[in-house]
Amino acid sequence: MKIFRYIITAISLMLCLNASAEIRYVSDDVFIYMHSGPGQQYRITGTIDVGSTVTTLKYDAKTKFSQVRTASGKTGWVKDNELQTTLPAKIMLPTVQKQLQEAQNKLQNIAQENSQILDEKTQSIIEKDNLIASLVSEKKTLQQTITELEAANLELDLLQDTKEERVKMEWMLYGGSVLFFGLLIGLVIPFLPRRKKNRNNW
Repeated sequence: MKIFRYIITAISLMLCLNASAEIRYVSDDVFIYMHSGPGQQYRITGTIDVGSTVTTLKYDAKTKFSQVRTASGKTGWVKDNELQTTLPAKIMLPTVQKQLQEAQNKLQNIAQENSQILDEKTQSIIEKDNLIASLVSEKKTLQQTITELEAANLELDLLQDTKEERVKMEWMLYGGSVLFFGLLIGLVIPFLPRRKKNRNNW
């Protein structure tokens, strides 16, 4: 009768113990206790640190304990709710912080590059504006110089025309003066007293 009772107990335990070779991670506690059997009443055989990778071997649905094997090959039982299928936040936090820092550095570099490009474009626009202002000033100066040269050229043309007229007038006056004095001399000479010849005979 006792043998039959043992057999039934063994079958029940086998039904409760489900083999499931699954990778799990120790949750966000600092560490968890590992027991020699599927319950807290069993002897503690060690601890597993947070974030450690373990492989689940069996699960006791009655006590909700899982048998696990650590990376070093040690086996034991732990509470199933102390295991999770994803990395715990405490382990992921440094990675997330690193990724965040890298993203922030990348954004800062992009912002610096954009600022540098904006400064270069702004400087280029300022230089172009200065060049345009300089060209406009030079254009005004050239236009003023052209106007002054045109006025000077017109004045020279007028002087040339008046010079020719003045030369003609001077020649006419000179010719008239010569003619006048010639006529005057021609008229005066006949009336001048002539000197008588000395006819003394020796």
